[in-house]
Amino acid sequence: MIDSTILNKVLLPLADQYEGGHNDRWVSLAVTTAEEFEPFRETMAALRAEGSVGMSAFGTYQMTSSGYAKYSEKIQALRVLS
Repeated sequence: MIDSTILNKVLLPLADQYEGGHNDRWVSLAVTTAEEFEPFRETMAALRAEGSVGMSAFGTYQMTSSGYAKYSEKIQALRVLS
């Protein structure tokens, strides 16, 4: 299940890396509190399952082109609000 709070935290760093054209680089994402651990894990697993995010063997993440297309409106909205 995708937690909207976690999604809002991870979309911008993933999108920034994707938009920068650094397809060979990955983003390190981590939780800041113990309470975020399970929602973060579930959200990232759901994003990977839907094909929006890839995960390296080192636990870093990369947005896919389909993920960027799916979440582009939300990414733009988050940028306006931040």
